[in-house]
Amino acid sequence: MKIHIITLFPEVFEPYLKVGPVRKAIETNQIEVHFYNPRDYAPSPKEVDDYPFGGFSGMVLKIEPIHKILKEIENKGKVILPTPQGKLLNQKMIAELEKESAITIICGRYKGVDERITKFVDLEISIGDYILSGGEIPALILLDAISRMKEGTLGNKDSCLTDSIISSILDAPYYTRPQDYEGEKVPEVLTSGDHEKVIRWARKEALKRTLLRRPELFYKALLKKDDLIFIKEIEEELRWKT
Repeated sequence: MKIHIITLFPEVFEPYLKVGPVRKAIETNQIEVHFYNPRDYAPSPKEVDDYPFGGFSGMVLKIEPIHKILKEIENKGKVILPTPQGKLLNQKMIAELEKESAITIICGRYKGVDERITKFVDLEISIGDYILSGGEIPALILLDAISRMKEGTLGNKDSCLTDSIISSILDAPYYTRPQDYEGEKVPEVLTSGDHEKVIRWARKEALKRTLLRRPELFYKALLKKDDLIFIKEIEEELRWKT
C-alpha cells in the first residue's frame, strides 16, 4: 500500500516512521510512505500560501502547488483532506482505507487549503471538534491506524481484533502487577484462573463502561445473546447504587 502525504513539514513524520507498527509495516513492505512538499512545486518556497479573498484574516494554502503534486502521483488512490467539515473518523473508515492500494493525504495549514482543491478530493475527514495547526496530526493518525491493521505489525495478532471501538464497545479495564497497590486490589476474578469467568467479567465491564461513558456507541453496538443478561445485571447494580 502506498501512502502519499502532501505536507509543508515532512520532518514532523520522520520520528514516527522509526517506531511501532508503522516501522514494522514499512520494513515488511506492506506500506510505502512518500512525501511531497508544496514548496518544491511553487515558483519559490515562499509562494505556497496567500491572503484569502474577501479581506479575511490569516493565510490560505494555494491550489497550484498541491494540484501539481496530485497530477504527478500516478497511483493516488483515494485523496483525503483532513478538515473540520469532514466525516468524523472511525474504525470502520480505517478498515475500508486499509484495503486500498494507495491513499493520498493533503495536510492543510494556516486557514486551510483553497476550497477549489476539494474538486480533486475523494474523502474529507475530521478527527474531532477542536482546532489544530495543520493536517499533519490527522495524517499521523491515519498512518498509525492503518499500519497496525497490517499483518505482523502487532506483537499479538489478536490485539487489533480486540481493540476498543472495533465493535462499538469499549475495552474492559486492564490491570498488571502489583496485585495490591496502596490498598487498591486487582479484581479477584482476574487471578482466579477461571478463563470462562474472566471472559464473562470482561464483557460485562466493557458493556458497563460503554453504557456509562460512551452511550452513543452503546446504542449502535452489535450485541451478543448473553449481553442482554449482563445489561439487566448492570441496570440492577446502577439502580441499587442510586
